[in-house]
Amino acid sequence: MVVLDLYNDLDTRALSASSRAVAKSNGRFDAQRLLAAAAELCPPERCAGFVYGSGLEARTGLLGKLARNRTLYGNEPDTVAMVKDPARFFALLDKLYTDHPAIRLEPPDDVEGWLIKRTGATGGGHVRHARKRHRARPRRYFQRYQHGRTLSALFAADGRRAQVLGFNEQWTADEPWCARYCYGGAVTCTDMPQTIESEIERIASRLVAETALKGINGVDFILDGDRMFVLEVNPRPTATIELYDRDVDGGMLALHLRACAGELPLRPRLNGARAHAIVYAAAALRVPLRIDWPGWCTDLPEAGTTIPEGAPVCSVHAAGETALQARQLAMVRREQMQANLLERAA
Repeated sequence: MVVLDLYNDLDTRALSASSRAVAKSNGRFDAQRLLAAAAELCPPERCAGFVYGSGLEARTGLLGKLARNRTLYGNEPDTVAMVKDPARFFALLDKLYTDHPAIRLEPPDDVEGWLIKRTGATGGGHVRHARKRHRARPRRYFQRYQHGRTLSALFAADGRRAQVLGFNEQWTADEPWCARYCYGGAVTCTDMPQTIESEIERIASRLVAETALKGINGVDFILDGDRMFVLEVNPRPTATIELYDRDVDGGMLALHLRACAGELPLRPRLNGARAHAIVYAAAALRVPLRIDWPGWCTDLPEAGTTIPEGAPVCSVHAAGETALQARQLAMVRREQMQANLLERAA
């Protein structure tokens, strides 16, 4: 397996036959480097298949170039563009009689209670509270803030049907050095009301029938009391797939491939609860040359790497009998790693 990754973390290298970082020297994504690495490490004539993750939703033209003459295990660029276009996606939700927070492409007269979001962006770092100075721009939209629990559902699709795989509760990083809505982590969630589970099953099935979604996808939603509001669909495997990997025969990547080939799985039977959390740099730091990463850490940066304040450093993982236990342990481990890194990098 060949992996092209923004940072080419240590564990990515260990699990792949070959891998390559596709970031510029400043850490930003480099499309030309990605295309060149794909041509070198996995040319179309020797490529068994192409799977992609986050970061390409706003670059469907680039996605099309990567998929050209390769077998694509995932959603077509046109499908991604459709579900990430707020005008078309929320109109589709209205057609499916599905609640969602109000959206606008033009700024509201009164911005109080409104957010601004960037079309196709991921990770939550792009979300801001709307201000009077904010104007309409390409790839920007306004969405009414909605109170409630922030949740997501993973589902597998074969282009015609959907199967919900599990539910997760998500949280923001809640750190002063990160953007306010930056993704902080998630925990598997088994307390979902049956009415909400049934409604998500309905929504996922109708969305797949309307858009031909394939593989593993995610839908983010807010639960306010007994009322649900859909926020967005992520048309690719999401960060929460790793919470289910141990409960799926062959792992979630194998499940994704099978779904793309038309085989929908049964819903995984979870053994307890699992959580992960993102460790962000509390200050600019250089990864120590000698550091013993705990076994519950992943996405490990190479020693000597310079990480700016507010950027992700690694991920921590935890398990427990309940979602509360798993989440609490993940947060304790996040604090431990932040303190350890700051001490070692001082």
